Amino acid sequence: MKITDNTQMATGMSDGKLNHSHVDGSDFIKETEDKKIRFSSSRFFRFIHGKGIRKIRQGADFDLVLVQDYIVSKISTSEVKEIVLNFVKTLENDRLTDYILNKTVLFSLKYLDAVETIKPKMHRDKPGESFFYFQNGVVKVTAKGIQQPIPYHQFKRLIWKDHIISRTFNAETDIEITPPMFQDFISKLSEGNEERFKRICSVMGYCLFDYKTSATSRAVIINDEKVSSAPEGGSGKSLIVDALSKLRKTALFDGKKFDAKADFVWQKIDESVRIVGIDDVKRGFNFEDLFSIITSGFRNINKKNRDEIELSVEESPTIVITTNNILKGNSGSFLRRQHQIEVFQFFSNKLTPLDYYESTFFSDWDEMEWRRFDVFMLNCVMMFLMHGVTEYHEKDPQQKELIRETNQSFAEWIEDNLELLTASEGVGTIQARDSFLDATNQRFTSLSDRKFTNYVKAYCQIYGYEYVALSNMRPRGFRISRKIE
Repeated sequence: MKITDNTQMATGMSDGKLNHSHVDGSDFIKETEDKKIRFSSSRFFRFIHGKGIRKIRQGADFDLVLVQDYIVSKISTSEVKEIVLNFVKTLENDRLTDYILNKTVLFSLKYLDAVETIKPKMHRDKPGESFFYFQNGVVKVTAKGIQQPIPYHQFKRLIWKDHIISRTFNAETDIEITPPMFQDFISKLSEGNEERFKRICSVMGYCLFDYKTSATSRAVIINDEKVSSAPEGGSGKSLIVDALSKLRKTALFDGKKFDAKADFVWQKIDESVRIVGIDDVKRGFNFEDLFSIITSGFRNINKKNRDEIELSVEESPTIVITTNNILKGNSGSFLRRQHQIEVFQFFSNKLTPLDYYESTFFSDWDEMEWRRFDVFMLNCVMMFLMHGVTEYHEKDPQQKELIRETNQSFAEWIEDNLELLTASEGVGTIQARDSFLDATNQRFTSLSDRKFTNYVKAYCQIYGYEYVALSNMRPRGFRISRKIE
């Protein structure tokens, strides 16, 4: 199928024509009667354009792309060379082939800068409508249901090649009689609680919905229900991100090495990435470093040896963070930038999903399991479009609020030492602080009296205690007591 001018209008290709069929340029190289090789640059670029090769600018730099049948893919200079060589070889003239092989300048970025620049309008979701790109066509999801695939030649919109899912889709696949393995997995992470199950499903639907504004943009935080200073891991949080990546292009980052302020931290991000997964972030991760990205987009993406690029919030991927810890920050500024999922620790290092299901997720699945998985995940999108992100009240909210206001070790210590702090005679501030540092093996950690006192006051505010300063005590001290309603 040729890309005609009418197609360009349908796909939003307003910058330049994609069809040069009136002059195909295939005679850009030929051998004359006197055995000389004649090469025409203008006809060469007509040939290049006729093959669907264009460039997309990124500041002073550019990427070469191949546009064929509404599918856009980034290509390298070597791939351009292969396209040209494949054609020249059909001329069955070794001298012409040798000429192209030796003319390396033809496939340099400097020379190919003459390729036509386009600003393609790539297809994305819009309010109330989400689209998924399978091998057998484009699947539209709304709050009313999931449609059967629309063939690409009928859909007539530009789509990134690496957004096409390497599976076929059938909306009539029944998941009631035989529920998908992944649905059962999410049920286990929900402890069989229907509200909690819907919460996880609706948040996954939010992640897969490729439309957002500064008002709706959130990062997704996936953490464990059970709070512990020595979390075991293995609860299955990372499998949720892995599942999302099977439907949307995802850039993955190791949370233990992740530094949001590093110069080239985001260099894997471009306009085709839809989800950023930051897996297992370390304790003390500063969520505030992501504030501007969540609300304003990736404004300064530094790439090595290339110009910075910018993505608006509408173009930016959704950030999904998994952690064994409670991220600090409980103010409105933090909460309005988050959707949180709390998973029940049905699975652990002692009982993995492989142990339970006797199957490795994704790699061991047959075609029917994949079909059930796809229908389930698109049902999550439909649920989100219908109800938004549903509510579920996390367990032990006070303890988690205290961790966010102080830290994990203090939250555990104070619960075990209330007798010391509630004694009628009071306790010295330095004595209490040193008791905390000794018990948590932090004796050489710098913790001021004032900061420790603020920790205690935070506990009092959250749990309904009264902090009483004992000014007549030497050295300075305090006690806490239950407030009388």
